[in-house]
Amino acid sequence: MNDSTALLKRQLFPVRLADYLPDAAEKACLLYAPLSHDFVLLDTDELEALADGLAECDSGTGASRPEHDRLLSWCLTHSSDALPKANYAMSPSQVRSLTILPNNICNFSCSYCYAAKGHGSDELDEETIRAALDWFVNPGRTTERDLYISFGGGGEPLLSWPRVRFALRHSRELALRGGFRLHYSYASNGSVIDNEIVSAIKEFAIKVNISFDILEDVQDRQRGSYRLVAKTLDTLLLNAIFPTVNSVITPLNVHRQCEMVEHVHARFPGLRRLSFDHVEGYPFSTVDGLRNFYDDYTENFYSARSAGVSCGIDVSSIKHHNVSLLKQRACAGGFDLCPDGSVSVCFLVSSPREALFDRFVYGSVHDGRVSYDESKFLDIVGRSTHSRPQCAHCFARWHCGGGCLYNTSSKSQEEIDAMCHFIRKFTLRALLEGVKN
Repeated sequence: MNDSTALLKRQLFPVRLADYLPDAAEKACLLYAPLSHDFVLLDTDELEALADGLAECDSGTGASRPEHDRLLSWCLTHSSDALPKANYAMSPSQVRSLTILPNNICNFSCSYCYAAKGHGSDELDEETIRAALDWFVNPGRTTERDLYISFGGGGEPLLSWPRVRFALRHSRELALRGGFRLHYSYASNGSVIDNEIVSAIKEFAIKVNISFDILEDVQDRQRGSYRLVAKTLDTLLLNAIFPTVNSVITPLNVHRQCEMVEHVHARFPGLRRLSFDHVEGYPFSTVDGLRNFYDDYTENFYSARSAGVSCGIDVSSIKHHNVSLLKQRACAGGFDLCPDGSVSVCFLVSSPREALFDRFVYGSVHDGRVSYDESKFLDIVGRSTHSRPQCAHCFARWHCGGGCLYNTSSKSQEEIDAMCHFIRKFTLRALLEGVKN
């Protein structure tokens, strides 16, 4: 393939399909325009002639090439040197999302838990929650009218239900006074539910996310309490509350994703949204083992998506959702209130007992006052960007944004390289699935 500079400078990315799909024809290529979310399929000969034609156009020496007019026209139409709208905050004062981690207390002991080292007995008090909300839901801080508040973390948030209830009520009072629209969500292991919580979900229109590995043998081995969580899901559905079920895909269930969809369809027919995200931090013995897992995950994920379509169930994941987004930076920059009153850029890091805590924490809420270090905030999130040299020619760069900061900070370079290849392959499959469907 000839020099692709003329394509790349227009944010057009050539992709040789055989580099990611073993059954692809040797000369089959895709030319992707991520900023307009469109692509064309062509072969290497057409791609080389196209690159040459664009280079000639740039130099002013181009002659008409009737056989390539269609592709040249497509390229010129989809060319762009304009950056997409920024998806990030340049300062904590610009954040639109607040994550409240009410505690680091957990009644489960999940085998793959990212926060296990941080579990303890810390719990936020109302004064700290009040101060954080007074700062966040404040017309003097932001002109944005839509703000997002979520409850989650390394502990089970609903074990601190009185704190969550206080946050809901106080934030609503602030929103009414300040003219804000608040959007609420929570992530739970599904072990805690009662009539008061059900009523609050309805009253505050809370988006519910339940972590659940769906298959009884897998749930009981990796998380425990299958019957308890199933009962919670039954209660929610009975009350016309339709949660998203978040399942972690590990080597134990990577080949059973279609079975998971089928089980939901049969056992929980009201569920319509499943999120199958691959495990992070699993101790693979070799990088080849990690690569093989990524391949297995990708193939079985897209099979599960197809199975979901036939059942009326949407099967997605964070990375699949990212393909619909354009990102200048992977980490938008979070304001995540930890159980000890610290403020972290990422809800995955919330305890001083975790290795990345000192690197990810940039502020605190103490004695009724919010304080933070803006320069440290920018330094942290600035490391999550696709401006790195290895991202320059990557067709997934505008969806990946340089990769999750938590992952790139906790993996070896070999693991990061394997992850990058996986993201490219996964993104390519997402694009081609769109054609199939």
